[in-house]
Amino acid sequence: MQIEKKNLRLNLFLIAVDTGGLIVFFYSLFSIEFNIHILPEYITFFLLTLGAELLPVYLPHDTSISVSFPIVYSAILLVSPVFAAFISFLGDILGTLNSGWRKAFFNGSQFAISAYCSGLVFRFLGGYSFVWSSITFYLAVVSSIIVFFLCNSFLVVAVVSLSSGIPVRTLWKKDINGVLLQYFALFPFSVLLYFIYSGIGFWGLILFFFPLMVARYSFKMYVETKKVHLDLLRALTAAIDAKDPYTRGHSARVSYLSLAIAEKMMLNEKRKEMIEYAAILHDVGKIGIEDAILKKPGPLDAREFHIVKEHSVIGYEIVYKVEFLKEVAGFIRSHHERCNGTGYPDGKKEPEIPLEARILTVADVFDALTSDRPYRKAYSLEEALSIMEEKEKDSFDPRIIQALQAVIKEGGMDAG
Repeated sequence: MQIEKKNLRLNLFLIAVDTGGLIVFFYSLFSIEFNIHILPEYITFFLLTLGAELLPVYLPHDTSISVSFPIVYSAILLVSPVFAAFISFLGDILGTLNSGWRKAFFNGSQFAISAYCSGLVFRFLGGYSFVWSSITFYLAVVSSIIVFFLCNSFLVVAVVSLSSGIPVRTLWKKDINGVLLQYFALFPFSVLLYFIYSGIGFWGLILFFFPLMVARYSFKMYVETKKVHLDLLRALTAAIDAKDPYTRGHSARVSYLSLAIAEKMMLNEKRKEMIEYAAILHDVGKIGIEDAILKKPGPLDAREFHIVKEHSVIGYEIVYKVEFLKEVAGFIRSHHERCNGTGYPDGKKEPEIPLEARILTVADVFDALTSDRPYRKAYSLEEALSIMEEKEKDSFDPRIIQALQAVIKEGGMDAG
């Protein structure tokens, strides 16, 4: 019954947005002033929008980003709200058809609604009567961009909320900063096109294609650089696995579980990225531990355990030397700390231990308990969770344990 209600709400919302998009599209179609002299500009605007949608930059987790916003927004500045809505509706639908007609139609509808509302605000604030050098022009621009952002974000977040069951407020807090940054990062390209077109007319639209592709290339290189970083870190982890065959695959599993917990706790993408790096590298310090100890087929004595404990500090010292991993180094150092202060190497308590390190600790311990060791068999998921909840309940952040419970309950360990 609950699932039926959820699907009904989702379908009603999709119908409402699609209907709104169609109304805006047909209103725009009959409101645009078509004439033979301006038709080449209109076609070029549309082709640029379509081209941007056909060339998205693919991000992790089946998401993507396109650089069509500056084209659509410059259409608001240079032509009219109705024209911007028209090209955004058609361009987004045709450009995302490969993801399915239902999703493409929603994309086109919400983008057209957002563009039209943004353009109306620009017009209402007198933007078309201001010169580009006046502060009032930029106040109208900033206001209309914020409206574009609010409309676009709300419609997308709402459909994700209805389909996933996650509250809108939670999703909004999680993603708002990255999306807002994307809008204002791309905004200068809208102004650039505005100036180019104002200065040299139609050919400026053609020339704009090149800086637009540079922007797309920059996004693409940024994404690929992050992928290269991850690949290199995973290669380093493979070297650790080769030294310690009893924990082979441990870092990959801890990474998967840490991210699943972070997702449950609604952490933003930046924090999840740092957690992923830390999880992959959390045992890198074992490079400095002698093989005889790592490969010992039984429990360690006090001296050997003291040596193994040094791996968190060794890992910290290795990773801290890499500029983009300085923050991650602190998480690696603290991944054996405990909330009650009984951990190592610094004996920190919960307020002093970063949340990312606390998540890493829970994932690390849980995977260790559910993996075979030379001196014991793996515990079941339920047994491991019981140990962490009862025998060591003061060692871990209860919020993270709750998130772990939710991951297990939903079968999130299956792919781990």
